[in-house]
Amino acid sequence: MSAAIDARAAREAAHWMMRLQGGELDTAAQQGLARWRAAHPDHETAWQRAEQVCRTFGMLPSPLAMPVLDRPAAAERRAALKTLAVLIVAGPAGWAMLRVAPWQAWTADLRTATGDIRHLTLPDGSDLSLNTASAADIVFGASLRLLHLRAGEIHVATRPDRRQRPFLVRTSNGSIRAIGTLFTVRQDDVLLGARTHVAVSQGAVEVRPADGTPIIVRAGWQASFDETAASAPEPLEPHAAAWIKGLLYADDMPLADVLTQLARYRHGVVRCDPAVTRLRVSGVYQLRDTEALLDLLQASLPIRVRRHSRWWISVEAA
Repeated sequence: MSAAIDARAAREAAHWMMRLQGGELDTAAQQGLARWRAAHPDHETAWQRAEQVCRTFGMLPSPLAMPVLDRPAAAERRAALKTLAVLIVAGPAGWAMLRVAPWQAWTADLRTATGDIRHLTLPDGSDLSLNTASAADIVFGASLRLLHLRAGEIHVATRPDRRQRPFLVRTSNGSIRAIGTLFTVRQDDVLLGARTHVAVSQGAVEVRPADGTPIIVRAGWQASFDETAASAPEPLEPHAAAWIKGLLYADDMPLADVLTQLARYRHGVVRCDPAVTRLRVSGVYQLRDTEALLDLLQASLPIRVRRHSRWWISVEAA
């Protein structure tokens, strides 16, 4: 059974941990942290639990990482401190439901709803785009620039950093280090078997599985990885990052693949009859209007789109 944590010690440990993860501790402050930990057994117990929280949830659990874009800093910091303190007191037994539910995506620093695409500029001037149903945390500190991809897909255009801090993207499978880069990272659904996909348009990245050997992926190539190993790089698919502009390019693409992409941008189920899955599709389509996309497919192919409800679409042979 986990040791009980004193509430006051938990609040103080949360404060120290946020300062540490935010890159706010100079040498004198680190010495202050050491003195605080040694001052009472409750302090050390609370600190070890805080470290366990970070190991369990990946750095600081969102919405704790700072700075946070588009939020009042003081209010967000107070809320984050309170949340981290609660997690420290709750312990592993209290985290069980949080790890089963998509809590991290719900509370991430940055989120997009199904069908939405968002573009923003990071504190270092780098450009970030979030694809549909995506979530990411931002952890920028004195020695590191980190994006923690919780769900979905992001595209990053990194900028040179005057402090020469490395730029990393972390997923449940490991990390990607940018080397002067334009690149896309997609995290597969963890419940279906987590895997991370990386596509590089410019520069290069170092892909580092959590328990495997790192590889370099260069411009024009893509790879995927889980916790233990990365695949061999393959040529990058043309227009792989067209979603940034809200577009889907289909060049002799199977209808089943087109509908799989379309389904990511709408709620509910899109079912494709096996009889029409191999029909070939070519064209450029707007992802923001999936109803119009379905109508275009029906007009150009021998198919019928049956709308059983707004949540259930069947694509069948005409």
